[in-house]
Amino acid sequence: MVFWFLAIVIGCIAGFLVPAAWWAIAKLSDRLDFYFGAELTSRSIEYAIGYPLIAALFVFILIGVFSKFRSADAFTYFISDLHFQDGRRKLPYSIAHALSNLALLMGKGVVGIEGFGMEVLSAIGSKLGQLSKLSANQIRTLAACGATASIAAVIGQPAAAFLFIIELLYGWGSLSFTVGAYALTAFVAGSVAQSLTAPSGIFKDLFGTDAGLSLLIQLETYDADLFSSLLSIPLVSVTTAAIAALTIWLHKRTDQDLHYIFEPKRNIDQSKASLLLRLSLWIAVTAFALYFYPGVAGNGIAAVRESFLQGFFWGSALLFVLMRILLSSLAYSVIGSMGLVFPVMIIGVLTGNFITLALASTIPLSSGFIAILSLGGVFSACFGTPIAATALVFGFSSGMTQDNAVFLFVSLSINFLSHYLCGYLQKDRMASMGLYRHGIRFRNGMCFNTLSGIQVRDAMITYVNPVDKESSLGATYKKLMASKFSKLPVVGKEGSLEGVISLADFYGLEAWKRLGEDSHVHDLVGVEDMLKKSRVVVKPEMNLETALFVMSDEEIVPVVEENKYVGLLIKSDLVNLYNKEVVKKAFRRT
Repeated sequence: MVFWFLAIVIGCIAGFLVPAAWWAIAKLSDRLDFYFGAELTSRSIEYAIGYPLIAALFVFILIGVFSKFRSADAFTYFISDLHFQDGRRKLPYSIAHALSNLALLMGKGVVGIEGFGMEVLSAIGSKLGQLSKLSANQIRTLAACGATASIAAVIGQPAAAFLFIIELLYGWGSLSFTVGAYALTAFVAGSVAQSLTAPSGIFKDLFGTDAGLSLLIQLETYDADLFSSLLSIPLVSVTTAAIAALTIWLHKRTDQDLHYIFEPKRNIDQSKASLLLRLSLWIAVTAFALYFYPGVAGNGIAAVRESFLQGFFWGSALLFVLMRILLSSLAYSVIGSMGLVFPVMIIGVLTGNFITLALASTIPLSSGFIAILSLGGVFSACFGTPIAATALVFGFSSGMTQDNAVFLFVSLSINFLSHYLCGYLQKDRMASMGLYRHGIRFRNGMCFNTLSGIQVRDAMITYVNPVDKESSLGATYKKLMASKFSKLPVVGKEGSLEGVISLADFYGLEAWKRLGEDSHVHDLVGVEDMLKKSRVVVKPEMNLETALFVMSDEEIVPVVEENKYVGLLIKSDLVNLYNKEVVKKAFRRT
């Protein structure tokens, strides 16, 4: 009961905190605009330099003086804390990341407001779980709930938010347990945020927590015939996959190359010289964008509005996309912000408008139709979350296309195809860039670098006695119940593996159901008549990465050496075998 109450509390905090932070930034920007005597559309040197300079000074003081910053990979530490620290996030570091995110956002740097929320709310969720003395699984889930709530509050699409987190993290423990918690938090956060930014809300000036992006998209037309819709699948998929791959590559390269300047030793978290260099480069490029292309900086809504008006050629539209990617990658290289969701959405919409302008003379595709499909394609490819991308597309289309089966087919096809094609170009995704840089390789929630160094013989259990082939059904059932395992190996006289027997085999037997488990008749029937050949066996010399691949969806498999049973390998036990010290060293924790 306490857990679910805390999940609701996290949703409420996110629903208020995220729009409140964005509203405060908007009000402060209005004051600074007045001070600089400039508007967003004017080319003012003071305006272009002043914003990023003030923001960079704040970040330098926060990081350089107080040293409450863990490298430059917020997503890395988020996933690492959930995997290896039982969800226990360090609040001072999270606050430092969050405030730095706000500073760059204030300075018109390309980061999303959800980065601030993901840092603060995941740390709050973790802290609440610890104070309430919840289990490690519940603490991890509450920390992930904080991230879910932040995204839901920003994009206003709760379904897309909790599907995004599920696809990203692959759940913890019982999947139904986490799905319910993520969904509850997401819908609470989304509802509170949308209420506060409604025309009657206290943050009504925001035009929604996505700064009006959904409104801009919904004002466009969604007209498309069957031929154009089907033709858009390869066109949009290929283009969005290429743009996503470029986005990932540029983020990864700027982060990797700039992060190690003046930092030759891995045990140094950050040098002030390196931070100053990255901030200086960020100031220069952001000031250039604010002076020559003011619409492409900031949250990007101005660029989307301008591109929807189709007031420039396709070459200019492509330039806006490339400028946006560059600005986003430089902002990430400074603080490694988790605020990547909203910038990727802006890149997706701009990509859609580029496609529309480039093909306007040959294919009659409406700007809204292609923009919303491209948003999903880029989002899916950048994060590897095609299901969440589809939910995002349908949420942003606001029901105008949801009764169209063709649109559903086209959207799903583009999201999965873009995700698939991008995988050929880039093995990394936006959330795993820092992990790969540190040499940590995750797949389906498991750290395979650690597992590849452990053999099956070091992880298997040998204290479970197998069932003798000559045993009766009654004796076998009692042994199964005493072992507390759902499946046991059956061996011959010399220890050779003959097969396996499981509780499901008994419950599927009609005679067992009729006579009951205490009947003496079962002692007259041998287990040999019921055992099944084991679909999967592993060998002691296998490493756990290979063993897990071989196990597939099997939870318990026998370990066999020279055709003799030597132990059991249980998938759920493997999480306890992670080499935490190696991972901690790789992350250079302070």
